Amino acid sequence: METIQTRLPDEARSQPVKNAFRLGLEFMDRNRMLAAMTMGLFFLLTLLEMIPLLGLVASVALGVFAQSVQIYVGRTFANAENIESFVREAEKTTLKNFLTRYQAPAFGAWLGWIALSVLFMVLFLLFLGMSGTELSGFDETSLQNEEQVYALLVSFVGAGTPVLLLSLVLAYVYPIAQGRVIMSESFGEAFKAVFSIFTPSVWASAMRGEYFSFVFFFSLALIGIVFLVFATMMLLMLIPFLGTVLIIVWMIFLIYAFMLILGIANVMAKKIAEG
Repeated sequence: METIQTRLPDEARSQPVKNAFRLGLEFMDRNRMLAAMTMGLFFLLTLLEMIPLLGLVASVALGVFAQSVQIYVGRTFANAENIESFVREAEKTTLKNFLTRYQAPAFGAWLGWIALSVLFMVLFLLFLGMSGTELSGFDETSLQNEEQVYALLVSFVGAGTPVLLLSLVLAYVYPIAQGRVIMSESFGEAFKAVFSIFTPSVWASAMRGEYFSFVFFFSLALIGIVFLVFATMMLLMLIPFLGTVLIIVWMIFLIYAFMLILGIANVMAKKIAEG
């Protein structure tokens, strides 16, 4: 009789939200040196972003690096036979692996999401233009007039609302698109995977009840964590100087942790939706 071997992604699917967080944090805990080096690089690139011209290069590098981390961890999870093999891969991962293993699809993904952001910006400007607002007509004198400022804010809200609603709708299938990005093999494939967010096949797969449940509860967990993070930051701000340092360290830690968690969660979402 044929024996069916259950792989880690199949086991994790039994409690997808809990396991996405658990495995992401497990990856971090099993390689603390990698965590420290990655967070240090995040911090360095963030500082370099403040320097003219060099900041543009640093911004691109930061975006690509963030994608690369997600892709590496997500694929490690997707290819793991069991928790032991996942842990072994986490323990032997180096910063060089993060930087170079999936550089091409990471760059394709970053460029794809940037292109999509530009598309949304153009859409916002089109709606703003349809409202009759001419930004060129506003100067420092105009902004001192309360009526003109109010009219400008109303125009911005009117133009931004449909764009925001569209963003919220697309956010529902974002995990599937990013899951496809993570499993991409090349620059072009990753770039195309970003725009799969508009394809009927992705939306059809997102209609599964199991996928809706995963996205709903994972979103609730994220909202709860964001609330706790905000409350913690408010408390830390009460500590002179040291509080600011702790906030920076805390934020860098959270960014890295979420890169790992999201890398796993997005692969899980793709698997749940597409089978």
